[in-house]
Amino acid sequence: MGSVSDISLEEIIKRKIMYYQSDTKNETIQENKGYIRGYKEILEDLHMEESDFTDKYLKIVSDLDVTFEETDYLGNEELIDELSGYNNAIVDVLRLIDEKYLYPINPDCIYI
Repeated sequence: MGSVSDISLEEIIKRKIMYYQSDTKNETIQENKGYIRGYKEILEDLHMEESDFTDKYLKIVSDLDVTFEETDYLGNEELIDELSGYNNAIVDVLRLIDEKYLYPINPDCIYI
């Protein structure tokens, strides 16, 4: 094992995927699927320029905010859990890039 400073963002994400693939206690199965989906998508995009990457994933988070507000998803707990895990994985990585992405400024959404 090397020093902590040698751990890349890619390695951190791969470790998170391994965790959620084996986790049977902390989250629902559907939420874990969402985390895994989000982290895998992000792994594929690590080659992108930072601004393109953050723009893409901030848009996804914004779109998910709208999705969660739609009544079509009420009562579909499995889908909500999966989308929640997906959203949380994206926000998790965005926060590693810059803490300001914890609460992205979106003029269409009000964060309380």
